[in-house]
Amino acid sequence: MNKVLAIARAEFVQAVMSKAFIIGLFIMPLFMGGGIAFQKAMENRVDLTPRKLAVYDPAGELWETLEAAAKARNEFGIWEPVDEESAAEGDADIGSEPGRKQLRPEFVLERFTPTGDERPDVVLSDRVRDNDLQGFALLDPSIFSGEESERPFAYHTDEPTFTELPKWLEKVVNQEVRSRRFRDANMDQELAAALSKEVTLTTWGLTEAADDGTIKDAEKENDVQTFLIPFGSLMLLFMLVMTTAPQLMNQVLEEKMQRISEVLVSSVTPFQLMLGKLLGSVAVSSTLAAIYLGGVAFSAHHFGVSHFIPLSAYGWFILMMVFALLMYGSLFGALGSACSELRDAQSLMAPAMIMIMIPIFAVTSIIESPNGSLATALTYFPTATPMIFLLRLLAPPGPPAWELLTAPLMCLATTVVLLWASGKIFRVGVLSQGQAPTFGKLLGWVFSK
Repeated sequence: MNKVLAIARAEFVQAVMSKAFIIGLFIMPLFMGGGIAFQKAMENRVDLTPRKLAVYDPAGELWETLEAAAKARNEFGIWEPVDEESAAEGDADIGSEPGRKQLRPEFVLERFTPTGDERPDVVLSDRVRDNDLQGFALLDPSIFSGEESERPFAYHTDEPTFTELPKWLEKVVNQEVRSRRFRDANMDQELAAALSKEVTLTTWGLTEAADDGTIKDAEKENDVQTFLIPFGSLMLLFMLVMTTAPQLMNQVLEEKMQRISEVLVSSVTPFQLMLGKLLGSVAVSSTLAAIYLGGVAFSAHHFGVSHFIPLSAYGWFILMMVFALLMYGSLFGALGSACSELRDAQSLMAPAMIMIMIPIFAVTSIIESPNGSLATALTYFPTATPMIFLLRLLAPPGPPAWELLTAPLMCLATTVVLLWASGKIFRVGVLSQGQAPTFGKLLGWVFSK
């Protein structure tokens, strides 16, 4: 055991004293924070080119309403006030006017009147292709009459990804149609508006009654607790695994190609060498995790959301992280020992990466239904257990109580099996040269004596 700890200590010291570790320590939060900052900075950096819309309204029922709504939007709905200090700092960008800044593009409406026997949709489609229009709207007279029509209200464009214009158009038309219907039914407009006013839905937790008769009121659900914490925890665990497991594979392969492994196994057994490297990698990732979790705890306390993160969440994260690092580290270390060239390692890496990516593929479905059949089944898919179970633990209401025992036992069993199998592969592979490994050959090494 002393030899294993000596190898682990050497691997840990070599890693944390390197420039790569220091850079990696800051690069991960820099990427995450930089991505958020970039999205925030780009939030109002939109294309302010006016969007031109042609409207074909043969009955003439809606043109004036649309024209007035567009004028009001262009005058009041796409601007925000800018004080002198912000304007001096350059916040008032192109398209701004003194005292205000334009946030969204203008909508320029044109009433289309066909000439001759030409089809409006054909003529207007050609104008869209020529970039003369963003799109065009066809309003059938049956909008108000209620008669059946194939396309009573249609919007045509070759840029369907720009949804702001059709959404605005749909809202304005429906407001006017609803108003006309109430008026035709001799209903008071203010009364109709009051009767059709929507009720805002809010989501709350559960009310609890204590044994002494006191009642604990339900708390309002928060997006930080329901989505950000479980998703952020999963992504942090995923990044810790990805900074450790593939690196261990590359390190083992490099030492094998340089014949350093042959020297090392003359002093220690192959399993001791693998276990020492694995524990060193776990120690490196644990150091990163301690720094990041400390930053999370400090930030949560600073912004007053620490009550959303129970202390048990930190403990579960560390436990699942250790299991995940041991699982994937042993797996990638074994694959590295079995290869003699980098291209062989890359071919074996793809199936291993799929196993790591399974929780990422299923994250949305699991957060939406943390105790559903899919989430439960994936929890007991051996190599996915640490990430999936952590996600379910932090997504309300959490897994059933019996899984608090069975899932860690599943992690423990998988870790033991992978350590045993990887040790068998490492024992043979670290000294083998020349032959490209296959999964059949690796399986044979596992069960060889």
